[in-house]
Amino acid sequence: MDEPRAYHELSKHRPERFAPGPGHLDWATQPAPFRRYAGARLIELWHRPLEESPRYDAVFAGPVGAPAPLDRSSVSQLLYDSLALSAWKAAGGSRWALRVNPSSGNLHPTEAYLLLPPGALEEQGLLVHYAPDAHALEVRAELPAPLGEQLRAALPAGGLLLGLASIPWREAWKYGERAYRYCQHDLGHALACLAIAASALGWQVRLLRGIAEARLDGLLGLDRAGFAEAEWADCLLWIGPSQDAEPRLPEALLAGLAALDLQGLPNRLSRHYRDWPELARIHAWCRAPALPPLLWTHSPALVREDNPGLPLRPLLHRRRSAQAMDGRSGIQVELLRAWLRRLLPEHSPVPFALTGEPPRVDLLLFVHRVAGLAPGLYWLGRCEDRPQALREDFLWQRLDGELPLYRLLEGDARQLAGFLSCGQEIAADGCLAVAMLARFDAALAVGPWGYPRLYWECGQIGQLLYLEAEAAGLSGTGIGCFFDDALHELLGIADSRWQSLYHFTLGRAVWDGRLTSLPAYQQLRRSPKSGSAEET
Repeated sequence: MDEPRAYHELSKHRPERFAPGPGHLDWATQPAPFRRYAGARLIELWHRPLEESPRYDAVFAGPVGAPAPLDRSSVSQLLYDSLALSAWKAAGGSRWALRVNPSSGNLHPTEAYLLLPPGALEEQGLLVHYAPDAHALEVRAELPAPLGEQLRAALPAGGLLLGLASIPWREAWKYGERAYRYCQHDLGHALACLAIAASALGWQVRLLRGIAEARLDGLLGLDRAGFAEAEWADCLLWIGPSQDAEPRLPEALLAGLAALDLQGLPNRLSRHYRDWPELARIHAWCRAPALPPLLWTHSPALVREDNPGLPLRPLLHRRRSAQAMDGRSGIQVELLRAWLRRLLPEHSPVPFALTGEPPRVDLLLFVHRVAGLAPGLYWLGRCEDRPQALREDFLWQRLDGELPLYRLLEGDARQLAGFLSCGQEIAADGCLAVAMLARFDAALAVGPWGYPRLYWECGQIGQLLYLEAEAAGLSGTGIGCFFDDALHELLGIADSRWQSLYHFTLGRAVWDGRLTSLPAYQQLRRSPKSGSAEET
């Protein structure tokens, strides 16, 4: 397990020295934000009006209602509510896209590929790439009839396979060797987005463990010549009606998919490319082998109506990452309790049951302005009630019987939160800031693949915090720049049992009035099932 530990140490920020990075932004080599395949056939997708939406609170407890049929309408909606564009922003002569799924620096390393059985969209089975800029599918391969039938036979009826991949150069252009961290918690954001969008369709999302991750590049067509910048598959998901067990994909099917004749040439993202060698090393080392399948639990949790009547889909599409907080607004303690309940795995099997693995991330809260709760440091135990590896002088006062929430220290923590987040004022100006602390040794004891999955869990937590803030009329933002070991020193962590992996802040955003907001899509066809005409 030395390699993940060595990379983690290399990629730590410290007050006296940041992790190896480019030192400045070379705008001439900024990667293009969209992967496209020139010459690939395009399948236009639809969307449903946002007012046609299930309740926000319901989707976290489990799939809502009867499973939607697998067709063009449901596939369109799944992607529209999870990985699509949410708006365009413009200022001066610049224009850039925002997406439903959050990303570090809005750089979006995550790409999605779908394996669709015959009859889902067309008569034959398909391997397709999702192009969010067009809300369309690029056909990379049409499955020969025998292979399509093998895929249909291997999958439970009404479901599909979706693979997520990362283009590390998109993050490394700005963040250098720390980019692997950002790719992985961005993957966690995307996993949560997909799980929530699928739940609204009556579907579950589950990680397939039975296929070695090193084989996924071949299944998704990423191992072929023509990629100027590396793109690596991270995971393969089952999406469809709830199942009790992972589908088994026979060897003949896997070999056939890896040998498909592919359509379309991948675009070049940058004129020049700088290699960060540790990114390839850590990615190769942390790929999971074929693992024993797990039983898939899908017992729904109790639906708590903390936001009665609030629709889901408008929240998904208006989520934004705040760039600054007002430093004045506060919240009531009952709202904080509702947010924290949402983050407990037993309250939100969507998305936390997705990997089938136990929770390994707890939260340190820097409470700034929460009426009914004294400012200071607090601990939310998502893994167990009270960890034993922290400072002995902490108070450890449990605040109620429902939440495993403890007061550690009282006092003004605003300057501390800002300093630990690389001096960023936004961590001090919100209602509260959060540091996500992971059971590092416990995850690596399972295997090196436990390292990226810690970031996945952090990304899932971050996505729920984004949505909870939006539901309350507030905003959140993820913070990837923080001083790792300075936080560990604050907590009295002298070994690697706990490591800080992701920070977050929530409050009332201050928006830049100079920015113009434009619709995500000027032309997008609405699903015939909505009874609406084409939007222009």
